[in-house]
Formats: sequence, C-alpha cells, structure tokens
Amino acid sequence: MKVLLSNATIFDPASKFHQKKSDILVEDGVIARIGKGQSAKKTIDCSDKQVFPGFVDLFAHFNDPGFEHKEDLASGSKVAIAGGFTDVLLAPNNQPVTETKSDVEYLRSRSDYGVDLWPMAAVSEGTEGENLTEILDLHTAGAKAFSDGTNSIWNTELLLKALQYVQKFDGLIINRPKDKHLSQHTHMHEGVVSTLIGMKGEPSISEELAIQRDLDILRYAGGRLHFNQVSTEKSVKLIRGAKKEGLNVTCDVGIHHLVFTDEHIVDFDSNFKSDPPFRSEKDRKSLIKGLIDGTVDAIVSAHQPQDPENKELEFDLAAFGLIGLQTFYPLLVSLEAEISMEDIIKAITVNPRKILGLAPVKIEEGYPAKLTLAMPNHSWTYNQRINQSKSENSPLLNQQQTGKIFGIVNGEFYEGPDNV
Repeated sequence: MKVLLSNATIFDPASKFHQKKSDILVEDGVIARIGKGQSAKKTIDCSDKQVFPGFVDLFAHFNDPGFEHKEDLASGSKVAIAGGFTDVLLAPNNQPVTETKSDVEYLRSRSDYGVDLWPMAAVSEGTEGENLTEILDLHTAGAKAFSDGTNSIWNTELLLKALQYVQKFDGLIINRPKDKHLSQHTHMHEGVVSTLIGMKGEPSISEELAIQRDLDILRYAGGRLHFNQVSTEKSVKLIRGAKKEGLNVTCDVGIHHLVFTDEHIVDFDSNFKSDPPFRSEKDRKSLIKGLIDGTVDAIVSAHQPQDPENKELEFDLAAFGLIGLQTFYPLLVSLEAEISMEDIIKAITVNPRKILGLAPVKIEEGYPAKLTLAMPNHSWTYNQRINQSKSENSPLLNQQQTGKIFGIVNGEFYEGPDNV
C-alpha cells in the first residue's frame, strides 16, 4: 500500500531533509522516496503539518489485563495514536502482573491497533520486592525491560541480582526511585505549599536516597539501570555525576513534571495528585536543564488512568496518577520557550529507541515508516468528546490546547481523532 504525505515540513535533526518541505512516499511500510513529483492512491495534505520520527513512550499504563474499566489495549492504542506515539513500553502493574512468559506473549500479540506495544516485565513476583521473576525466560518471550513499575525496587539484594542477571543479554532494569518508608502515607511534595495547606508531603530525599543507593549497587554489580520519572534537583545532579563517572545509567522525566509544580495543588484538585509528586519550581527548572545538557534522556507520558471511584475523592483519599498521552504534544509545544524542539525530539524519539534497543528511525529513504504528523499551531479543546481514553483523570480536561496530533504512520497511516 502506498501513502503520500505531500508538502510535509520534515523535522528530524538526524536527516538531511531536516526543516525542508517535501513529499514523503511510504510504500510497504518503508519510506520509499522523498521528493516532489510522486503520486499515490492515498494522499495526505501536510501543508500545515510537521512530520517527526515516531514518538516512543517509555512508561504508560494500559491496565490490560485486570483493570480494563480504566483502559485496555485497544483504547490505550487509540489514545497513543492521538498523542503521536508509534511505540509504547507498558508498565507491568496489571492483574495479573506481567511476570510470566504467557503474560508477555499476550501483550506482544496485541500490537494490532496501530501502535507497537512493548511489555515491561516485573523484576519481582507480584512487584512485591521479595522473589525474583524468571528474567531469562521473560526476555526470551519478548520482554523489553524489567521493572516493578510504580513500585520501587526496595530490596537491595533483589536489585543486585537483577542487574547481574540482565547482563547475560544486555538487558535493562528500570526503577522508580523512592524510599518506601519516607514516602509512606504522603500525598504531595514536602515543602512550603504542603505546610501551608496542611498536607503530609514526601521529602525530596525519599527519591535522592534511593538514587544514591541504586547507583552504588550499579557501581558494584554492573549492568544497565534506568531511573523512571526523576523529579528533584539533586536527583539530576546525582545522575549527571554518575554519567560523568562512566556508569551505564539513563533516566526519564514525566511530561507533567516539566509543566506543573506543587503550587498547582492549592485548590486540592485530585487530578494533580501524582507519584512522584509535583515538586518546586526550582526542581522543575532543574529537570529542564537536565534535558538540555543530556543528563535526562527521555520524556515519558506517565499515562496512568484512574476511574472516578478512585479519583473523585478528597485529595488525601484519591489515587495517584494522571492520563498523559493525548495531551503530550500540546504540553511539548508549551515548553518550546524553555527547551528547543531539537532537544525535545531527541528525548522522545532517538534516546528512547537507543535505551530499548529498538531499530533507529530516520526520515530518509529506506528507513521504516514510523512517523508522527503534527499541527503545531492548531488550537483545540480537550474535552470528553475527543478524549480517547476510558478515563478522565486529567487536569487539562475542558481546556484549550495549542498543538495537535493529526495521526501517525506505523507502516500505514492511522488518523487521530476529530480531524476536520
């Protein structure tokens, strides 16, 4: 099948066509030709669109199996397309937890909705931190990384063994850095705001102590370690120092942590309740600096659907998590005054692919057709009618956005919602 993207503005710093306007012919899942004078039965006018290499998300919950009332693989894929993602790494916190070969095979067999779904298998049984899963078998079945997802790997012996096991196949351990005792019964960042509104906060050292511990274990055991959703200034400094030392460590930040701070919580909107919590403005700026200098490798959606029964409650009773896939791109557009789009694209296309060991994607002839079509100046309202998720736990719902995904090409073209 042939698809022609006509008059597209190509945005790919790794391509010789970067920031040039041209036609892109996709044939049989490959970029067949870039240049004028081409034709195809299906032609998409891209005069007002930028075409990027396909976005890759390193952390999202699709809740399938077990919590399909919040999200499932079909709805999750739809919302991923609406966010511009061709590839998504799925958190293991399902029911049952992704911890057996059949669990991994189930998820790998369901990449038939337009998005390539990559399973993240649990490091410990039930993500409880006690017993190691069958890591080698899970790798053979197709697990792309190993993590306890939203649960921190608190057991130092288990983390040590996991790092040693994955070295047999250059595997990746992903950890959410958090001291489970210092973060217990907390609801937001510990600081001036938490004191003013009388809410128990999680101190920054909960994350920073965990990162320091994990780096010491990595230094001793070797292997590859990735920190998920770092959120504090000192966390960035610790990882920056570890990289300079030569440790094989990478990290990501959640998109919302680049935009929101603890000051957004003063109205007690439970849709701002996040784990890790939104930190101070100083922390937010440090995360942005880390992205610019390469300390922070990737930006993730941290898409975590929650049903109304868990979210429409008093702030201290509500569940953690925000949905983040569909509003990912407009939030990126809002950050352009602070981060160049070149740095952003590296953090959502190039680096995630390297971290996961996926084939590189470039907007040049002969490369796989994994593309994101975006309208950077398009204004739209993110409401329930256009929301592709089964859940509604976003603080951006019913607000006007600038920047919209038109669709993706992942072998073939998949159109985003409400394109008029």
